[in-house]
Amino acid sequence: MEQIHDTFAIEIADYSEWKERNRKNNFFELVYILDGRGFHSVNHIVYPYRENGIFLLPAARCHMYIIKKKTRFLFLRFTGSYFMSNPNSSVDYSKWFNSLNFIIGNHDYLSGELIDVPEDRLQMKRLLDIILYEYQRKEGYSSFIIQNTLVSLIAIISRNIQDKKFRKHHFSDKKIADILNFIDFNILEPDKLTVNYLSQNFNIAENYFSEYFKRNTSEKFQDYLMYSKLRIAGSRAKFTAASFKEIASELGFTDSSHLNRMMKKYTGKGMRETRKEIQD
Repeated sequence: MEQIHDTFAIEIADYSEWKERNRKNNFFELVYILDGRGFHSVNHIVYPYRENGIFLLPAARCHMYIIKKKTRFLFLRFTGSYFMSNPNSSVDYSKWFNSLNFIIGNHDYLSGELIDVPEDRLQMKRLLDIILYEYQRKEGYSSFIIQNTLVSLIAIISRNIQDKKFRKHHFSDKKIADILNFIDFNILEPDKLTVNYLSQNFNIAENYFSEYFKRNTSEKFQDYLMYSKLRIAGSRAKFTAASFKEIASELGFTDSSHLNRMMKKYTGKGMRETRKEIQD
């Protein structure tokens, strides 16, 4: 059965054999294994799953489960409307829309558990158990509690993906890691990604910022911004059902043609070719 709200959808389903599911989510689903065992498969690479396993399932048909023991799944679907601003809410959800895009753009989409830090896995389980409890309770504030708990889940997922992303880098100056982190989580807010804004917030002389950035990352600042946006655009093309017009608008491109030109210029492939990669 499925419980759908304006901002999220929850489904609990039992499978003895995995079947393709009709999903129209814009981003992805978080999968929580309530019971059962088997294998999580991505591009024919398999990883065992069992009770309390946590996985990320994008909209594209590149993941499946090989079920060895009847399995009960809890699916948490993240839709675009989840992060729309609500004037009646005390929480600014717009920044979490940045986090969704960060996850979709930086997750490796390999088979296996989503979270590999034991402490964070335990914290994720606690939060997921709260969501399950409120889902089953279905009382007045249940929807509100679930929505706010999802914010915490997104934050933990983002932190783990960020940690994985930076593990292979050894920065001589810790400040550059903070700057890259700030850029990643504010990629949809261009006013915060100017040289003037960043130099002031990170105490770097404005006329030195671009040189400082290139010296510490081996990339030009503007190129890094563009690659960051295009990485998200490419992942959303491959792993979500969002239209190119929608992706272009959300990432600050003039229109889908502008996005397509930039994608070809920087990656050698247009948006249609990028989307087709995962469908072949």
